[in-house]
Amino acid sequence: MQQNSNPGIKWGLLVGLAMIAWNVLIWVAGPDYLFSLKLKFIQFVVWAVLGIFAGLERKKQLGGYIGFKDAIKPIFTTFVISSLMIAAYNYVVFTYMYDNNLMELSKKHLMEDTAWLLRKFRAPQEEIDKQLKDLKNADYRVTISSAFIDYLRNLIKFFVVSAILAVIIRKKQAFEGQRNQA
Repeated sequence: MQQNSNPGIKWGLLVGLAMIAWNVLIWVAGPDYLFSLKLKFIQFVVWAVLGIFAGLERKKQLGGYIGFKDAIKPIFTTFVISSLMIAAYNYVVFTYMYDNNLMELSKKHLMEDTAWLLRKFRAPQEEIDKQLKDLKNADYRVTISSAFIDYLRNLIKFFVVSAILAVIIRKKQAFEGQRNQA
């Protein structure tokens, strides 16, 4: 592999395929699992851990030392590619494979999870009622534009995650003066 290649491309494709396989397994397991907030959190953690591998591979390519800028590129590339794959998957699945009952079930689970979270954070009842009313009236159809907007939202979220992961794996090479003092 070339010294200046971006392992985020390879990892993006692998992570995208892994997340699609995860979603297919969850879909087969049933709607209660498909809309489980806990499983979505676990999926996010797995996604982040797999994203680290791209940064670690780049770190290895660079001889064990990597700065923030060099670390964030492959990690974020991993998320850009895998998120695009998931967005396309979700569009196809929700547009052509799911029935309307599943959309209603999605809305029901989202409302239940939102109410649970708001109660957990001790939100006032009027705020809970307002949020649930907004969710009840929301459009849950998956269109190309809604899939694209979700993709962009995910990119913002994953850029923040990428920055945090890049800070975690970065390792700057010590200067000669610093080595002599140690």
